[in-house]
Amino acid sequence: MKINIKPGCGNSPKIETIKNLTIYFASYDLEKMQAYFDDNICWTLVGNEPIIGKENFIAALREMSDNKASELTITSILTHGKEGAIQGIMKMDDGNEFGFADFYEFTSAGAKKVKSITSYVLQYP
Repeated sequence: MKINIKPGCGNSPKIETIKNLTIYFASYDLEKMQAYFDDNICWTLVGNEPIIGKENFIAALREMSDNKASELTITSILTHGKEGAIQGIMKMDDGNEFGFADFYEFTSAGAKKVKSITSYVLQYP
Protein backbone atom coordinates (compact mmCIF):
# COMPACT_ATOMS: atom_id res chain seq x y z
CA MET A 1 0.00 0.00 0.00
CA LYS A 2 1.27 3.45 -0.90
CA ILE A 3 1.11 5.85 2.08
CA ASN A 4 1.14 9.65 1.75
CA ILE A 5 1.32 11.70 4.94
CA LYS A 6 1.22 15.49 5.03
CA PRO A 7 4.36 16.88 6.74
CA GLY A 8 3.75 17.71 10.37
CA CYS A 9 1.44 14.73 11.06
CA GLY A 10 3.41 13.04 13.80
CA ASN A 11 4.50 15.38 16.57
CA SER A 12 3.17 13.48 19.60
CA PRO A 13 2.72 9.91 20.82
CA LYS A 14 -1.09 10.13 20.45
CA ILE A 15 -0.77 11.44 16.87
CA GLU A 16 1.60 8.56 16.12
CA THR A 17 -0.91 6.09 17.60
CA ILE A 18 -3.78 7.45 15.49
CA LYS A 19 -1.61 7.44 12.37
CA ASN A 20 -0.56 3.83 12.95
CA LEU A 21 -4.12 2.71 13.70
CA THR A 22 -5.30 4.29 10.44
CA ILE A 23 -2.59 2.48 8.49
CA TYR A 24 -3.50 -0.82 10.19
CA PHE A 25 -7.19 -0.15 9.49
CA ALA A 26 -6.59 0.57 5.78
CA SER A 27 -4.55 -2.63 5.38
CA TYR A 28 -6.80 -4.63 7.75
CA ASP A 29 -3.85 -5.61 9.92
CA LEU A 30 -6.17 -6.83 12.66
CA GLU A 31 -3.42 -8.39 14.76
CA LYS A 32 -1.55 -5.09 15.19
CA MET A 33 -4.62 -2.90 15.67
CA GLN A 34 -6.52 -4.93 18.26
CA ALA A 35 -3.86 -4.31 20.94
CA TYR A 36 -4.96 -0.65 20.95
CA PHE A 37 -8.66 -1.35 21.61
CA ASP A 38 -10.37 -1.25 24.98
CA ASP A 39 -12.43 -4.43 25.53
CA ASN A 40 -15.63 -2.34 25.41
CA ILE A 41 -14.72 -0.24 22.36
CA CYS A 42 -17.63 1.32 20.50
CA TRP A 43 -17.28 1.92 16.75
CA THR A 44 -19.89 4.07 15.06
CA LEU A 45 -19.75 4.15 11.29
CA VAL A 46 -22.15 7.07 10.88
CA GLY A 47 -25.39 5.87 9.32
CA ASN A 48 -25.09 2.39 10.85
CA GLU A 49 -25.74 0.87 14.26
CA PRO A 50 -22.77 1.12 16.66
CA ILE A 51 -20.59 -1.97 17.05
CA ILE A 52 -19.78 -2.54 20.71
CA GLY A 53 -16.97 -4.72 22.07
CA LYS A 54 -13.51 -5.63 20.79
CA GLU A 55 -14.57 -9.06 19.47
CA ASN A 56 -17.54 -7.59 17.54
CA PHE A 57 -15.37 -4.80 16.13
CA ILE A 58 -12.70 -7.24 14.93
CA ALA A 59 -15.42 -9.49 13.41
CA ALA A 60 -16.89 -6.51 11.53
CA LEU A 61 -13.46 -5.55 10.19
CA ARG A 62 -12.83 -9.16 9.11
CA GLU A 63 -16.03 -9.03 7.02
CA MET A 64 -14.76 -5.89 5.27
CA SER A 65 -11.17 -7.09 4.76
CA ASP A 66 -11.48 -8.39 1.19
CA ASN A 67 -11.08 -4.84 -0.21
CA LYS A 68 -7.88 -3.31 1.16
CA ALA A 69 -6.58 0.18 0.44
CA SER A 70 -4.01 0.45 -2.34
CA GLU A 71 -3.24 4.04 -1.36
CA LEU A 72 -3.78 5.98 1.87
CA THR A 73 -3.41 9.75 2.08
CA ILE A 74 -3.48 11.32 5.55
CA THR A 75 -4.14 15.06 5.36
CA SER A 76 -4.39 15.94 9.06
CA ILE A 77 -4.28 14.52 12.57
CA LEU A 78 -5.33 16.51 15.62
CA THR A 79 -5.30 15.55 19.30
CA HIS A 80 -6.22 17.17 22.58
CA GLY A 81 -6.51 15.47 25.95
CA LYS A 82 -8.14 12.09 25.51
CA GLU A 83 -9.49 12.82 22.02
CA GLY A 84 -8.09 12.84 18.52
CA ALA A 85 -9.18 13.06 14.89
CA ILE A 86 -7.76 12.13 11.51
CA GLN A 87 -8.88 12.81 7.97
CA GLY A 88 -7.75 11.62 4.60
CA ILE A 89 -8.48 9.65 1.45
CA MET A 90 -8.35 5.91 0.77
CA LYS A 91 -8.11 4.43 -2.71
CA MET A 92 -9.21 0.82 -2.60
CA ASP A 93 -8.04 -2.25 -4.52
CA ASP A 94 -11.40 -2.32 -6.33
CA GLY A 95 -10.87 1.23 -7.67
CA ASN A 96 -13.28 3.02 -5.33
CA GLU A 97 -12.06 6.11 -3.50
CA PHE A 98 -13.31 7.33 -0.12
CA GLY A 99 -12.82 10.47 1.93
CA PHE A 100 -12.84 9.73 5.65
CA ALA A 101 -12.71 11.39 9.05
CA ASP A 102 -12.31 9.35 12.22
CA PHE A 103 -12.81 10.74 15.71
CA TYR A 104 -11.10 8.84 18.52
CA GLU A 105 -11.73 8.84 22.25
CA PHE A 106 -9.08 7.19 24.42
CA THR A 107 -9.76 5.76 27.87
CA SER A 108 -7.79 8.69 29.35
CA ALA A 109 -5.49 11.50 28.21
CA GLY A 110 -2.37 9.40 28.80
CA ALA A 111 -3.76 6.06 27.64
CA LYS A 112 -3.09 4.23 24.39
CA LYS A 113 -6.35 2.23 24.56
CA VAL A 114 -9.16 3.44 22.29
CA LYS A 115 -12.58 3.69 23.95
CA SER A 116 -14.58 4.79 20.88
CA ILE A 117 -14.24 5.66 17.21
CA THR A 118 -16.78 7.59 15.16
CA SER A 119 -16.16 7.29 11.41
CA TYR A 120 -17.51 9.44 8.60
CA VAL A 121 -16.93 7.98 5.14
CA LEU A 122 -17.91 9.48 1.78
CA GLN A 123 -17.42 7.69 -1.53
CA TYR A 124 -16.14 9.86 -4.36
CA PRO A 125 -18.02 9.68 -7.67
